[in-house]
This record gives sequence, structure tokens and C-alpha cells, in this order.
Amino acid sequence: MCSIFFFLSPQRFPFSLISQQVRKKAATRLTRVAFLFFFVFVVHMAAGKELSKLLFTVKRNYEPIADEKATLVLDWKEVTMRLPEAKLGVTLIDWNFGKEIKAFFADNNKDGVADQIIINYTFPSNEPVFTFYIQPSTIKNEWVNESYKSDPKFEIVFLISSPQARMVKDWPDKIIISTMQFYPDARKLFINAPGKWNYEMGVFLSAMFIQSQKKNNDVYVKYIKYWTDRFINTKGKIDAAYYDAKEYKLDDILPGRPALFLFEKTKEAKYKDVADQLMDQLAHQPKTTDGGYWHKEIYPNQMWLDGIYMADVFSTQYAKLFNQPSWYEEAIHQIKLIAKHATDSKTGLMYHGWDESKNKVWANPENGTSPSFWGRAIGWYMMALVDCLDYIPEDHPERKGLILIFQKLSQSILKYQDPNLNLWYQVVDKGGDEGNWIETSCSSMFTYAFAKGYRKGYLDKTYEVAAHKAFDSLIKDHVYFDDAGHLYLDQTVKVGTLSFKSSKGDYNYYVTSERRINDYKGLGALLFASIELDR
Repeated sequence: MCSIFFFLSPQRFPFSLISQQVRKKAATRLTRVAFLFFFVFVVHMAAGKELSKLLFTVKRNYEPIADEKATLVLDWKEVTMRLPEAKLGVTLIDWNFGKEIKAFFADNNKDGVADQIIINYTFPSNEPVFTFYIQPSTIKNEWVNESYKSDPKFEIVFLISSPQARMVKDWPDKIIISTMQFYPDARKLFINAPGKWNYEMGVFLSAMFIQSQKKNNDVYVKYIKYWTDRFINTKGKIDAAYYDAKEYKLDDILPGRPALFLFEKTKEAKYKDVADQLMDQLAHQPKTTDGGYWHKEIYPNQMWLDGIYMADVFSTQYAKLFNQPSWYEEAIHQIKLIAKHATDSKTGLMYHGWDESKNKVWANPENGTSPSFWGRAIGWYMMALVDCLDYIPEDHPERKGLILIFQKLSQSILKYQDPNLNLWYQVVDKGGDEGNWIETSCSSMFTYAFAKGYRKGYLDKTYEVAAHKAFDSLIKDHVYFDDAGHLYLDQTVKVGTLSFKSSKGDYNYYVTSERRINDYKGLGALLFASIELDR
């Protein structure tokens, strides 16, 4: 059955052949047509019942713009083959924004039977990929009196929900190999920020390196090296075309973490030079009066939870690798300081950010905190805690205090795990409120933190059980496969910011934020969780 997913072991999928696989697409089209029917049949058999959930993505293979009008055309027979419950009609939901949109039937040959689903849609943003959720409906869709042709510039791919996913035996390799198949050339990672010095790839490739060492897989290491090397100039520095230290973006530190792993593996001097360059940024990072890193130069006086993962996992790993213990002290100070300023005494949860100057846009006038408990911000912080503890010495006098912070926050987060869905909401403490939704990056992050916290002895068995339940729900409800067996993770929020230009940091901002499919903040966290749970 594993062959159904085109699952390729590293030995069967050598790095040098990746580009060849892409060039063979045309030759495999006929095979895939036959495969589609067999695939759907197997899915039905594995599920034990008809499918009830179907997504499709629309990829704009050009420079996309916001407010672009489009007519999307689906073949009705293909939809009903994939979703047999759709006997009368369908309801369509824009999965990027969670809004229902209108879908029409078209009868091309005037025989009274639907031939096409027609969607007149305006892309609200410049995202290159949009996702749509098709639900069966007992109400027939309205009809249009003309036929349409599908515009080839919109690449439509159907995704099947995953009862059949139980057949995957090794989730970390499945996630990684899907990425390598999507992006045979690591330099093009990834569609939302191709060729950029990007923290999302810092997350994913760090997890990929850990898996490479677990499996003794040099193919993975070569892929990571290929991505990292593209940014390094002849002087052994991150090229100025990709990185400007004077912007003082903590987000720019994390993409350097693969360089630390690569130096440890290869001892090549250029990787230490890159790490030194990033540490020099941290040495000059602007700070609050009590010593907290500003999140960016353009966000003066502000500490964000995100920044702890962006900067301090890297700095503690650097401290251990190069015997620089002063950076332990700095990282510990950052971790404790944001806990002091951002922790809510009632819920035990943490606010996304804190502003020392108490700005008028989103800061609480009394204590400077932002208004909401955003899931991914807390997830970043929890991942940072369990990862920094890997590097901070066992006999460090502050270590027990950090573990206590992690334990208290884990206890609070556990209370908000949805009892039925086993996952967490975009705004953590408002699961039942209108507009809120299950968010997969924070759910994956909490899963990872719980699982690792249990393995390391910081948390009890309760948290391991919660982690397995969450992982199972992520796979069952939020992982999909296309006809070629590539993996997709849905419902990852695109961004959460406290920028004055676009955010008040309130409930409405977070629940109306755009969502992505196969966003690497979500995939990276899912990869970490799958490795930690040994799934």
C-alpha cells in the first residue's frame, strides 16, 4: 500500500535524481489517470465509508495580485467521484478566509444534467495558492446558461482527506520527501518566499537536519546544505542581497540555525562565520530599558513571544557549540523577562507582545501587553523553552526556574485543548466564540512541546497522552494528499503581527487573518512533533 503514496525512501530517491523526477512529469500523466481511480477506491476501502471532505487548491503560476477576478471551472463528474455524497449540490468555502462563496452548475450539452461547477471568484490577496473546501449539500446549486472553459493559468489540484493516512509508516520522512518533491531545487524554497533568507525554512530545515542524523541520511544533509550555501558569499558571510543586520530583525537570526548544525557536521569555517555574523547582530540588538530585545528596529520598545524562538534557541545552541557561556545568561534573561511582562495572572496564558512605551494602538495602558492570547506566539515560546533547555547546562542555577515556567505554561495550555477536536484555537482562550477556528501551527507546536517535555522529564504522562491525541487529530482532520501522494497541511495562519499599520492585536484581527496550506511554520512544527513522537 505504501506505493500508493509514491512514498520514496532516501535510498530510492537520491538527491541527484530529484530534478529528473520532475522532468518525467509528462511521461507519467497517463499512469496517474489510472492511478486516480485506484486511489479513490483504496481511500473508500480504508475509510470504511464514503468520503465527507474534499479540498482543492488553485495555484496562480505567475506574479499574483490582490483583487484579481477569476472564473474557476470544476468538472462535476470528477467532484462526485471524489465526493460521492455530493448527489444534489455542494457548498463551497474559501478556506483561506473561512467564508462561504457561491458555486453554480453549468449544463454544457443541455441535457438537464450538471457538467461543471462554476465559481466566479475574486482573489482577496496576492497569495499564490488558495484553498477551497467542498461540502455536500442537500440543496441544488443555481444554474448558469452558458458553458465555460478552464483557464490554464489556474492550476487546480484536488486533495483527499486522510483516513487512508494511517498507511504512512514514517511521518517525518513523508513530510520531508513531499517537500523535496515539491522543491527539487532547495534554492527555490518555498512558494511564498522563494529564495529568501526566511525563518520558516530555518524551522523546517532544522527539524530536517535532526531527522537526517536520526536516520543517518546524507541526502537530507546535502539538501539543507544546498539551501544554506546559496546565501553565503565568497567572504563567508550572508550576502547583503538577502540580509541587512541594521534592520535588527530577530526573525533573521533563526534561518542561521541550519548553519550551526552544518558546522557541527562538516566543520566548514563558512558556517561559523555565518553564525558569528548573526551573533554580532544580537550583540548590538536594540533593547528595552530592562534589557529585552526589540523584535525589530521598526518596532521600538516591543518584545514579542515569537522573538524568543527566533533568537534564543540559536544563541544557546551557539553558546554550547562554541563555548560562549555569556550567551546562556542573555537568553535566560530574555526568556524570564517576557514571562514577567506577558504572563496573565488569571489564565496563566501569555499575551503576544509587550510594549514598554504602552503605545496607543494595542497596548494595555496599565501594563503594556497586547490584547489577545494568540496561539502561535505561545507555541513559539513553548518550543523555545524546551529547545533552549537542550543547550543550557544541567547545573546552571537558573535551569530549574526555566523548567518551572515551562511547566506552568504547559498546565495552562492543556486546559484549552479542545476536548472533542484535541487541538487548539487561533485565539487560545476563546474556542467557542464566533469566528474562531482550529489553527494547525500552534496545535503542532503545543504537540511538540508536550511530547518533548514528557521525554525530557519536565512533564508527566498526561502531556504525552495529550500530544498523541493532538497529533492523531492533526493527521485525521488537517492532513491531505494529492493524487501523486504529496502531503498537505491546511489551516495554518499566514501571519500574526503587532504592526501598527495592520493590527490592533485584538480578537477580530486574529480570527480574520488569512490562512495558508503547506505553510512552513505549520509544516516545520508538524515535522518536529512527528520526530519527537517517533511517528
